[in-house]
Amino acid sequence: MRARNSYLLAVLSGVLILLSLPPFKFGGFLGWFAFVPILIALFYETRAKRMDRLAKVAGFGSLPIFLWFAWWIPDLLSLAHLEHLFWLWFVIGLALAIAMSIWFYGDYIKDYWKPKSMPSKSMSYLPFGLELVVLPLMWTGIEFLALNIPGVMRIGGTFGFWSVAKTQWLNPPILKLASFTGMYGITFLVLLVNCAIAYGIIHYREARQISKTAIGVLVILALIFSYGFATLPPQKQGNITAAIIQASQETENLPQHYLALSEKSLDYDPQFIIWPALIMKGLVVEPYSDFAQANNVYLVGFGEEGNAVVSPNGDIGYHTLDYHFMSIPRYITDGNIKGLFFPQIQGIDTELGMVGIVDCIESGSTLPTKDLVSKGVQFLVVPTGSPNAYVFSWALGTNAIYRAAEHHIFVACVIGDYAGSMLIDPYGRIIDDIAPEAEIVAGEIALTNERTFYSKYGDIFGWTITGLFILLIGYNQYLKRRSPYAFCKKCRAQMEKGTKVCPNCGKKRK
Repeated sequence: MRARNSYLLAVLSGVLILLSLPPFKFGGFLGWFAFVPILIALFYETRAKRMDRLAKVAGFGSLPIFLWFAWWIPDLLSLAHLEHLFWLWFVIGLALAIAMSIWFYGDYIKDYWKPKSMPSKSMSYLPFGLELVVLPLMWTGIEFLALNIPGVMRIGGTFGFWSVAKTQWLNPPILKLASFTGMYGITFLVLLVNCAIAYGIIHYREARQISKTAIGVLVILALIFSYGFATLPPQKQGNITAAIIQASQETENLPQHYLALSEKSLDYDPQFIIWPALIMKGLVVEPYSDFAQANNVYLVGFGEEGNAVVSPNGDIGYHTLDYHFMSIPRYITDGNIKGLFFPQIQGIDTELGMVGIVDCIESGSTLPTKDLVSKGVQFLVVPTGSPNAYVFSWALGTNAIYRAAEHHIFVACVIGDYAGSMLIDPYGRIIDDIAPEAEIVAGEIALTNERTFYSKYGDIFGWTITGLFILLIGYNQYLKRRSPYAFCKKCRAQMEKGTKVCPNCGKKRK
């Protein structure tokens, strides 16, 4: 394939990947073939250096989902009163976003997809017959491990913000799969379909035959979609009203403004009034216990000891960011090394049922919510309080959608200073807002006891994928030992074992 055509395919993939990821709303369709052009381009590429460049071009399409680094890192440092270094950290965050986009999406494809004339970079000895499943298994396995290894997920939890599963955030029939497999099943399915379509096109071009394997994968996709569509119930009204306040942070005397809006929200007869976690702006819930008692409502927001729920009887329950990476110093200071790797997280009891809270970073991983649901949580709140939360409000919202779909619970996603807050039903659908005011989001929810396969049995699918992922690595190593050949790490040329200098590019081998 000519270099110009390869780059055109890489650019096309970059554009499709961009449009298939949130905040854009085309992923339910484009996500199934967004990777196909770059897979075809890489298959016909004969030069390792150009493969690197093609992968980076395609990976750049995912840049927007990493750009929140550029705003979020300065926001985080404002807690340490380092606002004067905003531009320095903005540039660092921007550089990190660019690096992550070309690595996370681009390099995964390049490393695990086999070109026609070269071995794949990381699985050099596997036969081409396994090409259809190598990329989905590897990508899904690494995503699962990053989000589930105790301790590691405190940092790796951010991987959930960038999951390929996010392409299907507005596709309820496919979201139904998450109630069995978690979001990992959707990541695997999206990548498998992309590989199958690319494989089918390549097979037809090479052999002039339709690939039965590719057709089989598309039939599986059709069956999964049809099942999800047929079993998706209509959206039902709950028996409890929740109201979210999302006022501008630039308002003078922000706490009083939030209190005034909360009083206005009483027109909708809410049982829960939810505030974002704006502790940096002095918005804490403890001083408003009288308001909760006088109006017989639960006030949910940030307190002096973490996210809090103030009950109508004056009691206050706290969630202390047990899975958040910012809790690491607390565990070390307390000498609680076990808690660092195996935190204990509890819901907050109310007369209406048990409420759970997962903070913004905690919502990226499946672990905290799964832990809460196993303890009996029936309604989940996902708040943030970053001054620039509007930059990644979609990221938090899509996390909340997946946590709702995985466990069939209602979820409130709370964004401060932006009209991005939402209430989500148990199938990942956004509930209609019954409040006309831009600063109030209100809707009917329910505290349900329904539990999904995923709630009851956990990550059977994730661990199965990880096991197959490890088997592939082992099989590759087995073939490597048996093979009389080795491959140059630079140009991937084949040479006899023991050769000290690559005859193709001259690179010395250790």
